[in-house]
Amino acid sequence: MNKSSRVRPYIPKPSRREYFTIIILVIEIIIFSIVSKNFLSANNLETVLRNSTDLAVVSIGMTMVMVLGGIDISVGSALGVVAIFVGWMLQREFNPVLIGFVAVLLGTIIGVFNGFLVTKAKIPAIIATLGISNILRAAIFGMLGGSWLTGLPQVFTLFTKGHILGLPAPVILLSIFYFIFWVFLTYIPAGRHIYAVGNSAEASTLSGISATRTQIVAFGLLGSLVGFSALIYVGRLASVEITVGNDLAMASIAAVVVGGTSVKGGKGSVIGTLAGVLFIAIMKNGIVLLGIPSLWEKAVVGVLIILSVVVDLVFTQRSERQKREQLSKQRMAI
Repeated sequence: MNKSSRVRPYIPKPSRREYFTIIILVIEIIIFSIVSKNFLSANNLETVLRNSTDLAVVSIGMTMVMVLGGIDISVGSALGVVAIFVGWMLQREFNPVLIGFVAVLLGTIIGVFNGFLVTKAKIPAIIATLGISNILRAAIFGMLGGSWLTGLPQVFTLFTKGHILGLPAPVILLSIFYFIFWVFLTYIPAGRHIYAVGNSAEASTLSGISATRTQIVAFGLLGSLVGFSALIYVGRLASVEITVGNDLAMASIAAVVVGGTSVKGGKGSVIGTLAGVLFIAIMKNGIVLLGIPSLWEKAVVGVLIILSVVVDLVFTQRSERQKREQLSKQRMAI
């Protein structure tokens, strides 16, 4: 087979939205470094990374689902349920490898079930996952019985508090995860299918791509990442409280949208998402450093989601208008 006949990998080009996110991230860092002398300290930056590791991992999966034009509101509740199982197994001194396997398996099962509700039962993703979220949240209350799991063995502490080759473990962990999924979405057919289906499910079906299978795979991978994030969460806090995962869904959606993923699907990348995660994490850290009541944190996240959607619509409309103008010029030339 000659070089010209080989199928080239689909490499998503950085969009204006992603460049915009990186620019506002840099601006945010500059502002907080000016208003708070402790912001750029090594301890504070490591704290930012440590506290956002589980969000960063979940946001990879949320990116894939949202590129497909979907959404998953249940990630926080799913993480809570998995974290409780992890806590129970730690209390009974199960093998850490087995605990990790069970956590990822449980998360995957929840994710695949969401995928089946969306594709087979034809329930809109936001409705299906909202329903599952409420069911799982009720399960959390029932499983914990109003009390917390505390004093858990710190078996998974390395994920957030340790150091590898002199670098904070979150840096190594997130580098590995984001590189793997960048490769998956860029070079692996199953990953490239996510963009194809997100752009047009009908056209991808005519091309021989199963939109149903692609969506189930995306929801399943998101569930797997949620399961792994439960290990990170328990490793970071050594406890599981009744409010576990309450804000994870909104924070993850905000990070993905701020990172440049289109709410209409078809556009987005994990690189942009990582910038979005850092923006959200730094914003939360800055609120704490400035002594602003944490109540405003949710308000700021809500405003960011709305503004990001507005910016996305503006960029999308401008792009569509430019395409129409180019098509019109081509017709006139003919």
